[in-house]
Amino acid sequence: MTRYDGRVVVITGGTRGLGFATALVFAAHGAQLVLTHAWGSADEQEVSDRIVAAGGPPPLVVQADATRSDDTTALVTAVRDRFGKVDALISNASVSLVVGGLADYTERGFLKSMRGTGWPTFEYLTEIHKICGAYPRYVVVMSSDGPDRFTPGYDFVAAGKAVVETMVKYAAYRLRDHGVRINALRSRAIKTESFDGTFGQEFYGFLNQFVAEEWFMRPDEVGRAAFALCSGLFDGVSGQTIMVDRGNTFFDGISYIYERRDALGVELAAPALG
Repeated sequence: MTRYDGRVVVITGGTRGLGFATALVFAAHGAQLVLTHAWGSADEQEVSDRIVAAGGPPPLVVQADATRSDDTTALVTAVRDRFGKVDALISNASVSLVVGGLADYTERGFLKSMRGTGWPTFEYLTEIHKICGAYPRYVVVMSSDGPDRFTPGYDFVAAGKAVVETMVKYAAYRLRDHGVRINALRSRAIKTESFDGTFGQEFYGFLNQFVAEEWFMRPDEVGRAAFALCSGLFDGVSGQTIMVDRGNTFFDGISYIYERRDALGVELAAPALG
């Protein structure tokens, strides 16, 4: 596998969940990591110790809210002053409102969700180019299958993901002369703190009645796919939305539950009479 020694990788929301799992993959290949987190959400020393244990140099861990332009500018300035460049950007952090019903469809809520999900990647790119003098060669935006399938409460989140996936296509065209490879990386459900915060333990318990634990993707699987897209081995790929799901999305659904009903312990209802 390609070594990443001397390369600077910014991972937003990189101190926990999917972002941290991705950080550990890059650390194992020697990357110099810059990890952001929201206020009070990370034990910076613990994060640093685990990155070093995985094989990377001590990371720069910065408190930075992806929805605040001032935080983005300060972060990129700190990266320039310390390292002088950004080789790869993993845009993982996003903020969106969970929708409980149609009454939550407000203009303010919608626009706030678009700002927190659809825009941060491109603000980071703009600031990196302006402050560091060059775009990162690789950009990976973490997305989900939300735009294509119903998930409770996911209305605004899915809309933001659809926006960012569309923008990735156009950005690939706009950045082609700069040698940038930008792609969106989708996954199905990943059991993380973010999943619990969005859907709650009740939903997780309900799912466990119908699907085995391996139905969930592991964060490290998605993290390795992100690294592969930044490794140079996939330089022919740009402007794409790539699904990491072990093929599960194709056969997920009622037919899957029916076929595995015995293993899942799902009893068939007696046919109605008359």
